[in-house]
Amino acid sequence: MSLLAHTARLGACTLFLTMGAAAPLPALAPQDPQRGLEAPATLLPPAKGVDAWADQWAEFIRPSAEELTYESIGWRNEFWPAVQLAQELGRPILLWTMNGHPLGCT
Repeated sequence: MSLLAHTARLGACTLFLTMGAAAPLPALAPQDPQRGLEAPATLLPPAKGVDAWADQWAEFIRPSAEELTYESIGWRNEFWPAVQLAQELGRPILLWTMNGHPLGCT
């Protein structure tokens, strides 16, 4: 494919994405049956009543107490003190390592 054809194709994709972004978003009504919550009907804020809309979204996305139980784990960010504590308590260690950007943006 020539550079000109590639550039034209990229321009068409950009135009399509730009035009698509300007179109109204479809209604969204996900539900969280465990908590009995329903998301606001649209992603975009209404012309009036933005505060109530924002409060409804905030309540919908706020994690429940059950979803926050991982915070009760005694996480350590230094290896050797974690080894010493694990030896004292007779518990195993989960060593989490990674290479790269934490959001996968490499």
